[in-house]
Amino acid sequence: MNGTVRIMGSHDHGDGRPELIKTINDAHCAQDGDYFIITYDEAQDSEGNQVNASGKSQKDSRHVIHHTLTIGPGKVIMTRSGALTSELHFGLGKVWHTDYETHFGVMKMTAVTRQLLVEITPKKISAHLQYELQMDGNKVSDSKVRISFVYN
Repeated sequence: MNGTVRIMGSHDHGDGRPELIKTINDAHCAQDGDYFIITYDEAQDSEGNQVNASGKSQKDSRHVIHHTLTIGPGKVIMTRSGALTSELHFGLGKVWHTDYETHFGVMKMTAVTRQLLVEITPKKISAHLQYELQMDGNKVSDSKVRISFVYN
């Protein structure tokens, strides 16, 4: 089923200026048992800035990032693939170790889930996450993310 996915959040890197995130995209949602798989694409320019809805950017080169969000009872998986690839798993009290592929090489990333709330209704799927992100064993942020998918 088609709908709209909204993602709002902040990444506090400890410098007093949290990085704020807000994206709204058309998306598709499919159900697999108790889990909902939400997919969408996001176009970015060469500097990683989101391209506007018309697909036009100040930059000539564009990258498409494919996103997959898997949401179910007590679990959220966020996957990105494209110029940068990452996969993060969240479950209350869980620690997830993964490799984060960048232009500069592979970095070791760890996500520690502090809080997770998943709500599934006939009209909406939402997840609220709080987690600590570590890279190469060093804390890089305390993060809060709200994911909301609303059916058309």
